[in-house]
Amino acid sequence: MITRLNTGTETVAHRPAASSAGSMAGSPAHKKLEKAAQEFEGMLISQLLGDFTSGLTSLSGDAPMSGSETLNSLAVQTLSSAMAGRGGFGIGKMLIHQLEPSLHPAK
Repeated sequence: MITRLNTGTETVAHRPAASSAGSMAGSPAHKKLEKAAQEFEGMLISQLLGDFTSGLTSLSGDAPMSGSETLNSLAVQTLSSAMAGRGGFGIGKMLIHQLEPSLHPAK
């Protein structure tokens, strides 16, 4: 089903996402896939944020305090996990969408 949305200046066709998630949402395999996709996105965000923060700390010119690198790493991990848990950049959802058909072979 395609619905038309009028945005004021133009009409946009909107197609609801077709997914087999409704039938597989409660299965252990689907939950495992969701967890893996979320963890993957969390690691990706962590890597991006880690590179960003390391660039910022080198700009200050001050000598780093003892333990600050560990605290910064922990903060980046916590922030990236929280972001991924709330949808992040949407990469986890795209992975689920692409990999979900492999959870149940065609009949």
